[in-house]
Amino acid sequence: MSRKQRRKRLRTKAIRRRDNIPLPVRSEWTMQITQHVIDWIETHSAHAIMLYLSMRSEVETDRLIDYLLTHARIVLAPVTDMKERTLTPHSVTNPRTELVRHRYGMREPNPKICPAFPLDQIDLILVPGAAFDPKGYRIGYGGGFYDRFLPKCPQAKWIGLAYEAQIIEDTFPEVWDVPLHQIFTENGCVILENDS
Repeated sequence: MSRKQRRKRLRTKAIRRRDNIPLPVRSEWTMQITQHVIDWIETHSAHAIMLYLSMRSEVETDRLIDYLLTHARIVLAPVTDMKERTLTPHSVTNPRTELVRHRYGMREPNPKICPAFPLDQIDLILVPGAAFDPKGYRIGYGGGFYDRFLPKCPQAKWIGLAYEAQIIEDTFPEVWDVPLHQIFTENGCVILENDS
């Protein structure tokens, strides 16, 4: 089995495990993960935070967005260019009026009313994924968007959000995959093998 096939199989199994977590349990775990992230943000005085807009069974980010907006933080979310396979952060001040539905189904800022934000001013990037491993590598959804985007923001911390059920022994990373700095689950911060 090729590395690509193995990763595809791992992705499918991890998403299935995530989908099978009952909604009330996911909601409870999301609140715990959200609190871990808030504690990190407050401890590190992060001001400009880019996060994904959750969909399906991903760790939800809506509560976190509400918290950040009421605590004078800059909230950023990606606009996705599927053709160029790029992410561009845009600031969001009112998710109820400023988000639109991408033709692939995900929510994103309306670029007509949400200004783009300088990459070098982002403090924290919260990253989604299907599976994560103890080295900080992840299996995303196959597009490589974050692996291309994260190196453009070397000053930011890159933190993955996941349920414990998404942590696997090895994601078999490709040479172009970049490891995250930290991963938060409902149990707190995952101790990564590359931690100094």
